[in-house]
Amino acid sequence: MFDYIFGPVLSSRLGRSLGVDLLGGRICSFDCLYCESGPTSLKTMHRAVYADPDKILEELEAWFLQQDCPEPEHITLGGEGEPCLNLGLGRIVQKIKRIAPHIPLAVLTNSSLLADDQVQEELMSVDVVLPSLDTLVQQEVLRLNRPCKGLHVRDVAQGLTRFCRKFPGKIYLEVLLVAGINDTSENLERINAFLKDLRPDRVDITVMTRPGAHMQPAVPAEHVLNRWRTFLKGPRADIPGPGGPVSATGPVSPDTVLDSLRRRPQTLQQLCLGLGLDPAEAAVLLDRLEARKMVRTIRDREQKFYTSIRNGK
Repeated sequence: MFDYIFGPVLSSRLGRSLGVDLLGGRICSFDCLYCESGPTSLKTMHRAVYADPDKILEELEAWFLQQDCPEPEHITLGGEGEPCLNLGLGRIVQKIKRIAPHIPLAVLTNSSLLADDQVQEELMSVDVVLPSLDTLVQQEVLRLNRPCKGLHVRDVAQGLTRFCRKFPGKIYLEVLLVAGINDTSENLERINAFLKDLRPDRVDITVMTRPGAHMQPAVPAEHVLNRWRTFLKGPRADIPGPGGPVSATGPVSPDTVLDSLRRRPQTLQQLCLGLGLDPAEAAVLLDRLEARKMVRTIRDREQKFYTSIRNGK
C-alpha cells in the first residue's frame, strides 16, 4: 500500500488524476464543512516537512513501474490537506517534472498560502493551479471554511491576485456553493468584481457531490446555480467526466482501492473509471472489503458511495 500516491481518481476538471498526498494526514489551514477527506486534525499555517519528499518521490517512481492502472491525464498534488504547507513542495515539483515530463502537473490549493513569496516561486513550474475561493465575505468564510485564527479572506484574495499575475500556467478557479451560507448576492457581486482583475482561465461553480466532513451541505436551487454560472460565465463542473473511455486493465489490488477511498469517497462507477477496473470484479472486491470492515457505504443523493474505514471509524 502506498502512503502518498493514490488513484487515478476521476476528476471533473482534470480527467483521470493520479493523486500525490504531500501531508500524509488531515493537515490544513482550513477545516471546511464540506471537505470530502474528513475533519482537519491539525489546523495550521506553519510550513514544515510533514511528509518526507524522498519517500513521496520514491513511491511515485514505483507507481509508474507497476503499470497496473491507466496512465493518468494529470498528476495532482493534493491529498488530505493543503499541499503548499509542505516545505518540500518545490523539490517535489521539480522531480515530478523529470519523472513524468509528458504528464501535466496540477496543484489543488485553498489559496491560503499563495501570498507567500516562496510558495509562489515553488509553483512556477506547475502546469495547472486549481485554487478555491468560495466567498469574499469574511463571515461566510468563518462559517464555511473555518480557517486558522487571524486569517482574513482579504489577504487570501490579495495573495491569489499576486500569484496569478506571475504564474505562466493555467488557473482554474473553483467556487463551491452551499445553500444558505455563501450563495448570497453579496458574495456573487464581490466575486464578480474580483474576477475582472484576476482573469483566471476558467471559473468552476461547483456543488458538493460527495459526503462532507461535518455535514452534508445543502445544494443551492437550480435557478441559483444558473444565476451564478451565467453571471460569472462558469462552466458546469459538478458532474465528473473523464477525458475518454478506459478499458479494464486487469486486477487491481485491494490496497490500491483502499488508498483511493482513503482520500475521497467514490461510487463504484467512479472507482472503475479512475482505476480501470471491471465493474463486476470491483463490486465483488468492495463487498469483500466491506465484510472485513475495511470500507463502508454512505448513501447520499440516491447514490452509493464507498469510503475507507480508518482507526475503526
